[in-house]
Amino acid sequence: MTALDINIMTPRPEYPRPILQRDRWLNLNGQWSFAADPHNIGVHEQWWQRSDWPQTITVPFCPNSPASGVTIDAAISTVWYQRAFTIPDWGAQEVALNIGACDYDTWIYINGHQVSQHRGGYTPIHVIIGDYLQPGQNTITVRATDSDSWQQPRGKQEGTTRWPIDYDAVIGIWQSVWLEPVSTAHLLSIGSRYGVDAQELQLICELSETFTGTIKATLKTDTKVLDTVQVDAQGRSEIRLTLPVENPHLWSPETPHLYDLELQLVAANAQLIDQVHSYTGLREITVTAGQHCFKSKPPYFRGILDQGYFPEGWYSPTDDQAMKQDIELTKAMGFNFARKHQKAEDPRYLYWADKIGLLVWAEMPSGRIFSTELITSLTTQWLDLVRRDRGNPCVIGWVPFNESWGVWHIQQRPEQRALVDGLVQMTKALDTSRPVIGNDGWEYSSGDLWTLHLYYDAQRSLDERLAALLADPSQAVTEGDRPRNGALPGSDPSHLPVMLTECGGVGFDAGDHTREAFAYGDLPGDAAALEHEIRQIMASIKASTTLQGFVWTQLTDVQQEVNGLLYFNRRPKLPMSTLREIFA
Repeated sequence: MTALDINIMTPRPEYPRPILQRDRWLNLNGQWSFAADPHNIGVHEQWWQRSDWPQTITVPFCPNSPASGVTIDAAISTVWYQRAFTIPDWGAQEVALNIGACDYDTWIYINGHQVSQHRGGYTPIHVIIGDYLQPGQNTITVRATDSDSWQQPRGKQEGTTRWPIDYDAVIGIWQSVWLEPVSTAHLLSIGSRYGVDAQELQLICELSETFTGTIKATLKTDTKVLDTVQVDAQGRSEIRLTLPVENPHLWSPETPHLYDLELQLVAANAQLIDQVHSYTGLREITVTAGQHCFKSKPPYFRGILDQGYFPEGWYSPTDDQAMKQDIELTKAMGFNFARKHQKAEDPRYLYWADKIGLLVWAEMPSGRIFSTELITSLTTQWLDLVRRDRGNPCVIGWVPFNESWGVWHIQQRPEQRALVDGLVQMTKALDTSRPVIGNDGWEYSSGDLWTLHLYYDAQRSLDERLAALLADPSQAVTEGDRPRNGALPGSDPSHLPVMLTECGGVGFDAGDHTREAFAYGDLPGDAAALEHEIRQIMASIKASTTLQGFVWTQLTDVQQEVNGLLYFNRRPKLPMSTLREIFA
C-alpha cells in the first residue's frame, strides 16, 4: 500500500482556524497510510521512505477511536502516518504545513527530509516546507510518540495509573491538517482587547519574523467598513494597533455580536505580503469590588464542566455540527458558561462559542508529577495556548492549574508555589484583559478569582462551609490524609469574587459503559431520584448570597464516568425543559 491521496469524502472539511483564515488552503484530512511501531524501529528502518503500509487511518481521529478505523494495542507509544499530496498553483509563495494538534512528540518529514520536531499534545504545529517540495506529487510522513508519564501535561488521559476519572489515552493526530501559501513574513496570531470607556479596540498581531513595511487593519460589520488603521511595523515581529469603535454592539452570551476584521501586511514597495480574515467581539471584563463583571454589569455565571470527549472520535468530533451541538445543548439547559476541563479545545469549538454566545474558561491539561520536565513542558505549551486563543471573545478566563495537580505539595514546597504564581504572572504578561485563576478549586496562592470545589457534604450545608471559608480561608476544603485548604498561608482571597467551580457530580448509571461506573457519591436508582438530588443541590447553591456563579459537574458522561446531565451520546437524562428549569 502506498501513500494515499484523498479518495473519499474529506472529514472535517471546514477551515480549521477561523480566527486567522486565509483564502487559499488545502485540506489534508482523510485517508492516510498508517502503521503502529511497537518496537520503535521506524527511525532505524527509515519509515519515511516506506511504501508498504499495513493500514489506513482516517485523520484527524486518533487510533482506537471508532472514527479512526484503526485499532492498536493501548501500550504502543509510537505511530506513523503518510500520504501523498500535490501543491496547487500558488505561485512563488512559501508553503506552510499546519497540524492543529498531535499528541505528544511529533516529527514531520517531507519527501524523506525531516523538517520539524514539536513537543506538546495540544498546541498547533506550523512549519514552512517550501524548500523540501518538488514538482508534482509530494509525500508527508508524520511520526508521533507518546508515553504514559505523568511528567507530561496529559489532562484526563490515563497514564502509569488510572484514576476513576481518567479516560483512554490519545496518541497521534487529533486536529485537522492543512497546507496554505504564505509569505516569509506572515501573521501567526491575533490578540484583542476592547475598552468600553475609551471605545477603543486594541489588537496584538504576532508575525513569523521581523517585518519592514506596514500592517493594515480594517473593521467591518455587514460589509460596511467602520474604520481602517495602518501602522508602520518598524522591523518588529509584534505590532499593536488601536481602532476607535464608537457606539459599539457589545458581545455577550445574550447578544453575541461579531465584527469582521481584515488584516494585511504591506511591503515598503506597496506589495501585499499577507492577508487574513478574522473577527472580534467587543466586551470588557473587569474584576473590581469583589465582583467579576462585564465592565460594570456583574453576570451570574451558570457554568458546566465540559471534558470535550466524543464517543466516535474521543478528543475529535466527527463533524463541525457536533461541537456546535454541545454549545447549543449547554445553552438550552440554561447555562451561559463552560469550563473546558483538562483539555485545550479545538479552535472550531471556540469559534462556535464566539458565534452562538457561550462564555469559556480555557484550561491547561495537567501533569501530576512535579519535575523539571513538567515545569518546562507545561509552561511552554500553556503560553502557546494563550497566544493562540487570546483573540476569541468567548474566552473570559485562563486556568493553568486544577486542584494542585502536579503541584501536590504546594503548601510545603516553595518551588511548587513559585510555578503556580509564575504562570499566573506570565499569563498576565501575554494578556491583561482576562482574569487568571491560578489553581482552581483549592490551595489559592494567586489569581483574580477565588474558586472552590465543594461536592455534596451530608454533615454541613453549603452555606455553612462557605461561611467558614470566608471567615478563615485556611479552612480545609478537602479531608483525608492530606487536607486541602481554601488558601495557602500568606494569601487572603476573601476580598475576591467567589465562585463554586465544581459541584454536583450526581451520577446515573445507564449500564452502557465497559468499566465500573463512577460518580461523586451514590448513584440514584431512577430518574426521579436523580432529579430530586440535583434540585436539592441547586436550591442550596441558588440560596447563597456569596457566590457569583457555579460550575456543575458535568455536561456528558465520558466512558466510565456517569455524572453527566447528558449520556455520552448527548441524550438528556432528564427532559431538557426540566434541566432548564433547574439551572437557568
